[in-house]
Amino acid sequence: MHLPLRDSDLQRMDGAARVGVTGGGGRTFLADLYQRAPGKALLPRIDGQDCREVVFLNTAGGVAGGDRLRYAIAASGAATITATTQAAEKIYRAIGEPGRLATRIEARDTATLEWLPQETIVFEGGRLQRDTEIHAASTARVLAMDWLVLGRAASGETLCTGEIRDNWRVFRDGRLIWADAFRLQGDIADLMRRPALLAGSTALATILYAAADAAAHLDRARALLAELGCKVGATVLSGLLICRFAAEAASALRKAVIHFLQVFRMDLGGLSPSLPRVWTC
Repeated sequence: MHLPLRDSDLQRMDGAARVGVTGGGGRTFLADLYQRAPGKALLPRIDGQDCREVVFLNTAGGVAGGDRLRYAIAASGAATITATTQAAEKIYRAIGEPGRLATRIEARDTATLEWLPQETIVFEGGRLQRDTEIHAASTARVLAMDWLVLGRAASGETLCTGEIRDNWRVFRDGRLIWADAFRLQGDIADLMRRPALLAGSTALATILYAAADAAAHLDRARALLAELGCKVGATVLSGLLICRFAAEAASALRKAVIHFLQVFRMDLGGLSPSLPRVWTC
């Protein structure tokens, strides 16, 4: 007699990578580095400086049911740092348990921290539990995003079954100012078609800007969003600027996000208009 195979019967990964930086005098320096395979963190030299950009990567090549992967990036002092991922994260078919992704972002003092990962692609039958937690001082700036691609359209795949739970928590000076939860489960193809839900969209993104001047950028953000060829919206809650994107194709979403980020980051000041180099590799 053969018992049904479970995720726990297979070898599961438990990876992590953590980077901390501090800064002053126009420079940013490495203060903390921790890695546990298959989680890795690379610090490419950008414009002659070692700590301008952090690239996180999963050397396992994807996330299956029961896997765990945690990234953390912290900045203090007057540091300016951009963190991204080496490639799109792939969520493979799961037997029962979800793959778990957790990201912790912390900006203290007058630091400027960006979290600009590449897409998370959920394969048919994939199960994902993703948690993003941001801790920001009222004197710091955080620009953070994440996005989901539902199915592999280029391979002719439609996401019909699986489970997605995507949670955000944003804290300012230790106080929770925004909590958001997204869930898809059951007949996902039907849910994606419903006008009151995704209305045919297969690719979604959220961009947050947490800073003392967030509300002052709302009108500019809305003007930029109006130029894009996908469903968009922006608002400010508790001093947090929230931008939403939805598109019928992942390529359309990527084009919209890249255009928005390039222009919006220049408007913020102190940030390069150039996106992380791995986005174009």
